[in-house]
Amino acid sequence: MREMKHKKSTLLILLTAVATMLSACSGGNNAPSASVSPSPTASEEAPAQTEAAEEPLAVDLNGREIRISHWWDATPVGDSEADELARERIKKVEEKYNVKISYLNTEYWSTSEKLSSSVLANEPFAEIVRLPDGFIWGLMQGGFLTPLDDYLKNSRIAPDVIDSMRFGGKEVYGLEGWFNANDTGLFYNKRIFKEAGLKDPQQLMDEDNWNWNSMLDAAKKLTVDNNGDGKMDQYGLAGAHYVLSELLIASNGGKIYDEANKKVSFDSPEAMEALNFLYGLYNEHKVIKANEGNDWEDPAKYFSEGTIAMYPGGQWEIEGRIQDKLKDEWGYVYLPKGPQASSYFDPVGQTAAYVIPKGVKDADVIVKIWEELQDFDNYKENQRLWLENVLPDETSIANAMNDDGKVQRLFGGRFGGLGIKDQLDSVTEKFVKGEVTPSTGVAQVIGPAQAAADKVLSGEQDKE
Repeated sequence: MREMKHKKSTLLILLTAVATMLSACSGGNNAPSASVSPSPTASEEAPAQTEAAEEPLAVDLNGREIRISHWWDATPVGDSEADELARERIKKVEEKYNVKISYLNTEYWSTSEKLSSSVLANEPFAEIVRLPDGFIWGLMQGGFLTPLDDYLKNSRIAPDVIDSMRFGGKEVYGLEGWFNANDTGLFYNKRIFKEAGLKDPQQLMDEDNWNWNSMLDAAKKLTVDNNGDGKMDQYGLAGAHYVLSELLIASNGGKIYDEANKKVSFDSPEAMEALNFLYGLYNEHKVIKANEGNDWEDPAKYFSEGTIAMYPGGQWEIEGRIQDKLKDEWGYVYLPKGPQASSYFDPVGQTAAYVIPKGVKDADVIVKIWEELQDFDNYKENQRLWLENVLPDETSIANAMNDDGKVQRLFGGRFGGLGIKDQLDSVTEKFVKGEVTPSTGVAQVIGPAQAAADKVLSGEQDKE
């Protein structure tokens, strides 16, 4: 699912009926998760839709305002065809149900507190609220959200998407219309590869030879001192340690959290192999350019400056971070396969969804209104139109759309808000300087990570 322009901060989770929850995608670092994107234009692939449900009987809500909260202004005011169609849907919904649709722009970190405090006051601040799972876990456990199972019978939402909103395998607490199969990949600089006489990632992918080894081989050859001053001025890779760890674990078929069994799993063989590979990139091969103070902003800046050959990241980063900044030719490919992977994987470690706060009246009608505001029929077409505007060539667009179906969406357990990634990030942060090995570091934090998750899922109040 899409979005996250927010910056990361340390988790503090308050989960009782008198508390609220603030959480981050990964602890102590200023960045969103790699697998979650921040804007309403981020890429997702629509699955096959179920047959349309019978037209519901119109319910007159007497001119009531239906407020829909995002952490951006989602009002469709543009002159694009997508915005025009969105305005048409809004008009139809307003006339059918006798309501007024309005969009709230709620500051990201204030959303959880605003939702919980307004529910406690019996005055939910919005009927529909966009939330990342980092907020959903705590609000769900605290009883601040409306369970939606009973309202999703005969829904136009595909069954697998509905099931993906069962947090902890229990009731559905979120609404989402679709999910992608390739929201995260790797950007590469064509000029750098061409000048070095190397096959670029697209060529390697076409040969079915795009994997950790071929990426490492290219990264080593492209980490060079071009001006002869004894210092590397071009690197094979750039990234934040907490993003790279998540992507590499997923690309090897591993998971950070086993949601079904409620077990932290970044100590699994697949995950440990990925962490050892990441450690080697930093310390043995030294192919990752060091960040200079901002782990989140620096890597994208390096890539846009043309001094980095490869940058793993999300499609949502293109606008604002790459497009119109990088002057060289560039492309977009899948994440390379790890040794244990039989397919290309796109990780889903964190998600976002629309929730209905507890106490919202006519929740069944609100669900129908939300569904009728969605563009189920044209989403994939709109998706391609957006990609055509932001990606440089048809091959990159085909990759982003997963046209060949080679990318599988890997549900790695929604760990946002559970405190799990904070513990792992405290280890990978030390990888950068070689201060701790993966085996030692993981052994130190696997227990605290499990305890943090158990605490949130039990609804225990944070006593700090």
